[in-house]
Parts: sequence; C-alpha cells; structure tokens
Amino acid sequence: MPPPHPPVLSTTHEHDHIVDASILSIIKPPLPSRRPRTAQSPNNAEVLVPPLIAGALVAAFASALADGLNNELLTHYYLPEQKFRVNIDRILDRLLSEFTLMLWDELWAFYCDSNPDSTEQIKKLFDGPVCQLILILNGPEAPRCLLDKLGPGISRRPATWSESARGIELPVALQLLCSYWDREYPARSPRGTPNEIAASLHTYITTGRSARHLISRIREVLISPHYVQMHLMESALWHILMKPPYRPPGDGFHAIQFKFECQLFGPLQGIGDPQLVKMGSLPAITGTANDCVYTTISEYTAKQWPKCGELLLGCIEDAVKEASTSSCEGHSFTGMSIWDGTENPFLCPGLRLLHVEVEDGSIRTKLLAISGFTL
Repeated sequence: MPPPHPPVLSTTHEHDHIVDASILSIIKPPLPSRRPRTAQSPNNAEVLVPPLIAGALVAAFASALADGLNNELLTHYYLPEQKFRVNIDRILDRLLSEFTLMLWDELWAFYCDSNPDSTEQIKKLFDGPVCQLILILNGPEAPRCLLDKLGPGISRRPATWSESARGIELPVALQLLCSYWDREYPARSPRGTPNEIAASLHTYITTGRSARHLISRIREVLISPHYVQMHLMESALWHILMKPPYRPPGDGFHAIQFKFECQLFGPLQGIGDPQLVKMGSLPAITGTANDCVYTTISEYTAKQWPKCGELLLGCIEDAVKEASTSSCEGHSFTGMSIWDGTENPFLCPGLRLLHVEVEDGSIRTKLLAISGFTL
C-alpha cells in the first residue's frame, strides 16, 4: 500500500495504530445511515450534495472498482430463464455496507492518530465530507452502477443519480464533493483545502485495507462460482416473502418448502450399517472443475449457516437413517425427521418447525419461521 497523502489537518506522521492519550476523549460517531429526519436524527444523516455530484461520485467509484477487478464479468449469473430472477443488487448492498463500515473506521483511526490535537477539525471532517461520502457509496445507486460495469443487464434497479453524470474520474469527483461542502457549508468545514482532503480520501478508497477487502470479497462471493446456488435460493426466498401468492400469515410465521434432487450413496444404498450414517463427514465440493473448494458437509454447514446449520444437518441425518433402515428391511426408501421449536425455543430463535423428508433421489425440507429469519 503506498503511503497516504499527508494529513490535511495538522501533522504528517503516518498511522501507526498507537492511541494517544490526548485523543481518548474523542468518541467515534456511528456509521451514518439514511434514516427519516427526526429530533434524534442529525441533519448530516442525509445526502446534502446535488444529485449531479452524488451521481458523478457513484459512477466514478464504480469505474475505479471495476478497474481494480480487471473489469471481469459476472459470467456465472447470465443464466437461462429462471422462475425467480437472481438479485445481485442486494448482495452488493451487503458487500458495500461492509466496505463503508471498514472505510469509516480506517479513516477515523488514521486522522485521529495523525492529528491528536485537532479534535474539533476531525469532528467537522466526519460530520461533513466523510459522512457524505459514506452515505453516497452506501446508497442504492452504487450496486446499479457497479453492475453496469461488471454485469450489464443484471441489475434490477433503475438508474437515477448517475444517469447523466458519467465520464468523471474518481479524484475529480471527490474534489467536487469536498469543494461543494466547503463552499455551501463553511461553518461546518474542516481546515485544509478541498483538494487535499479529496486526495487523502482517494488514497484510502482505492488502496486502503477496506478497498483491498472489498475487492477480495467481490472476487470470492460474486466472480467465483461458489455462491451461485446460494444466491439463487436467497432470491427465491425474498421473492416469496415480498410477493407472496397468498395472504400473509396472521402470526407472522411463514411456511416454506424446498425440494433438492440429490444422489445418495454409501450406507444409503445398503452398504454398511444405516445407524452409522454421518452426513457431516461426507465431502462437500463447491465451484467448478477448474476452481473448486473441498471441505466436509459439517464444516461447510457450520460456516455458511452458523445459527441453525447443525440443527438442519442433524434432522437430515435422522431422516436418512430412517430411510436407510426402511430400505434395508425391504420397504420403500423414505424417512422423516421433525424438530419442534417449542421443545427448545432458545436454540434457534425465529424458527418454529423444521420438517425433513427423504425420498429416493431427493430431500424435501419444510420450515416454519418468522419473516427475515436466516439460518
């Protein structure tokens, strides 16, 4: 990482992770977010720059990020006709939210360490240009702009701010933001020229730890093929919850059923003792032949669904054991397992019922849970 531009507030020594006693009195403000203006909501928790400037910043950021990703396309998401169209915008919302939180913390640590005697100026900087930057990059327009670069036609959102604000480089867009704030809100502006502030922000947005983490996460979650099926399932769930074909339940609990086609082997085909079936020890391979990750079902479940993954895996194992025993006794290959949340409501809050059925070549799972519940 190249050294950052000299701090624009006072000193020039670099961030070394040492907390000076003189800055302990500074309380880092929470990450700004868009929320209705109320008596408890400060005015700076909304975008105060013109749409043209905000749009230019979003478009320039998307272009710079796409360059950092070598303009690789999200080819795995150009799928044939699907019943539920995958929603990549929502996935990018999460990744950008994670990025802006890291960027906020990174900038705060840098400026506090570099300017221990400028508490008032730091507060103005984070109430002003930095707050506006975070709000804009964490808004709904950013995923749309980024998908225009990495996956044309995939986004499901209409263009707004950035429709007529393309073609500006990120350093210039940041200068426009900082200059506008300095001109329109002089009493709330920190010392230092807008161009110096913009240069420092640009360094961290493009080369800081948060930037490297964002690029790594996009490569892992979107450019690689490992999460395609998970994103398809997530999109289907959101479609069911947001546009249900039936009246919403009065108690808030939704019943959702999945059917997975699968090839069962080993003890499930009469080889070995059905009571020794351990689904968690079986291998789990994700990705493609050229780019794959090997782990076990138990490890994969614990990582991807930390809240209730082990519970679901246990139910599947019980159903498979029952089906294997039935098959060994000459009956049809069927098994069932039920977990009732009333037995232990604190084990997995929000989940009321889990019902697993195993048939020859498929597993059917039905769950009853409140809206917004995740495994």
